[in-house]
Amino acid sequence: MSSSVEQTVYPSGSRVVATGALEADNAADAGGASGALSRGTAVSAGGMWLGVSVLPPGHHSVAHHHEDQTTIVCVISGSMRFLVSGPEGEEDFTAGAGQIAVIPGGLVHREENPDEVDCRCVVARNSEQPTVVNLS
Repeated sequence: MSSSVEQTVYPSGSRVVATGALEADNAADAGGASGALSRGTAVSAGGMWLGVSVLPPGHHSVAHHHEDQTTIVCVISGSMRFLVSGPEGEEDFTAGAGQIAVIPGGLVHREENPDEVDCRCVVARNSEQPTVVNLS
């Protein structure tokens, strides 16, 4: 986890992670930052990673990809514009609070925050070790 967050582990392997895990502190175990987009790890288990991201108003990430890892982004507050280099060209879409965006592994993309408030997201990937490859 990104920080020394408390968690309760049960004999079955089940766990409850404290709310302090939802910090976007750019720790290496979250893949670090991509420009203005900050990340943090909440938990990794069973071949999955769950973390958070925060993008300030009017800011954007740098172009990046996550190798073969699919990324699922649930927008909690604000909105996030995605610019994705798809197989048929550039795709441009926005997900708002309560919506979920899915970015298939390997696609170069960047995120923008068009709003006047922080965009806060919960992010999941299909790997316990998230990969971020910044291209600029």
